[in-house]
Amino acid sequence: MTIANYTTDEEFTFESDVQPALNARINALKAAGLTTLGGRVVENGNDYSFVIEYLPTVKGNAALPPAVLLETYKNGASYWLEREAEEAMKACAANFRAAKLPVLGSFLYEIGNDNAFAVDYLVRNLLRPAQEYDVKFLTYTGGKFTFESEAEKAVPSYLALFKQAGVPAIRGAAVKSGRDYAVQVEYVVKTGKAAPRPQYSVARYDARETFNFDKEALAASKAALPAFARAGVPPLSAVVRPEGRDYSYSVDFLVGNIYQAGGVIPSAAVQTYQAPETFTFDREAEKALAEKVAAFNAGGLPVIGSAVTGELGSYTYAIDYVAKAGSQSPAYPPPPQY
Repeated sequence: MTIANYTTDEEFTFESDVQPALNARINALKAAGLTTLGGRVVENGNDYSFVIEYLPTVKGNAALPPAVLLETYKNGASYWLEREAEEAMKACAANFRAAKLPVLGSFLYEIGNDNAFAVDYLVRNLLRPAQEYDVKFLTYTGGKFTFESEAEKAVPSYLALFKQAGVPAIRGAAVKSGRDYAVQVEYVVKTGKAAPRPQYSVARYDARETFNFDKEALAASKAALPAFARAGVPPLSAVVRPEGRDYSYSVDFLVGNIYQAGGVIPSAAVQTYQAPETFTFDREAEKALAEKVAAFNAGGLPVIGSAVTGELGSYTYAIDYVAKAGSQSPAYPPPPQY
């Protein structure tokens, strides 16, 4: 049986101040599901600190500590105006919360002369069944504060975020971060020997519609998000992308991961139906497309995108829809080639 030592960078001027902090930390470790074996006061130069002995594993059926992963989402888009990046960031964080994934923080950063954003969130780690799991201490650093006192005041709110997410926080403190200050939270999770297996992953859909102007593509991207929600794949954010001389958009969305012996498959995927027929005029293709979209939606195959393509005498259309894992998608012959 291995016995591990928990140490801290905290220092105390007087030995009498250490014992209360030591006792409080032992209680925090126990509350996180760890087995502690006692602690001791140690000298650290002219100051004092403490060490706690604990078991670095937990039983396989232990509820605590939880098996979670801290992930950072970035959509890769750059925004000329900072307020646009901030608006997109807030909307994205709200979408994560709507999908029941705890958000710890979000922040802006620079890409060249433009702005971008990131969102820190938690997702379950679907560990393989085992008799016991390893215990792992981690730290999360978030927030940006001009003064140390501001960061110190924010510590309780960050600890509350971890508590709401069901993740025991061991301690929180204000730390230096470049020229500013941030909040650092120490927390503990259980982990397996194999690679992490997140419950959800981010997938990207590239729309097939094109637009003359980026503003049109942006408006269409925002209008497309509810369709993903209705399809059962929570949307996170949409980005405009150049498509030749025109513009289109992409949507990032969440899919569940289904782990099997042969690997992992997504709980849902975007598939494409290509119409087998052609039409002389585009309006005929558009009418047939609208009817087929209605049929797909009514048949439980939610449509998230479509487009008419071709030229006079040979118009056709394609439909992008969401298919759940295990469902039989319709199979049709490819359109004739001209």
